[in-house]
Amino acid sequence: MKYFVGIVMVFLVGLTAIRCDQASICLSNQHAVQVSLYSARSSTDSDTSLTSASVIGVEMLDSVYNNTTIQELFLPLSFTSDTTVFMIQTNTLRDTVWFSHTKELYYISRECGFSFTFKLDSVWTTHTFIDSVAIYYDEIKYNESVENVKIYIF
Repeated sequence: MKYFVGIVMVFLVGLTAIRCDQASICLSNQHAVQVSLYSARSSTDSDTSLTSASVIGVEMLDSVYNNTTIQELFLPLSFTSDTTVFMIQTNTLRDTVWFSHTKELYYISRECGFSFTFKLDSVWTTHTFIDSVAIYYDEIKYNESVENVKIYIF
């Protein structure tokens, strides 16, 4: 009998672990605005990157990127505010980017629960090394991989 109970317990623990893994998959990058960097000096959209770059969310606990080369960014939007702010630093230069957005609660599935769908209203920035920004696709939806914003840098 102890052997049978032991097998059942192992099975239930394994089943619970599988469900937790599926839930964590459900929640990956669900609320990230996807930003690509482009050269402001090119006549066509030419990808560019920033070296030794750090991205810090204002009023967030951790940095999003820390001292790395970036060409595209996945920036989490706020669940509690309609504006999310990030500071981007490369070497000694700093710029700030503001995202104004609305959010709507969205049902995904019974296993994954609910998530937010965001809509970008506007994006503005300081202009130390950022020339301009453009909203390319204004909706941030669950499990969608689409470039939302283009940032043109000098």
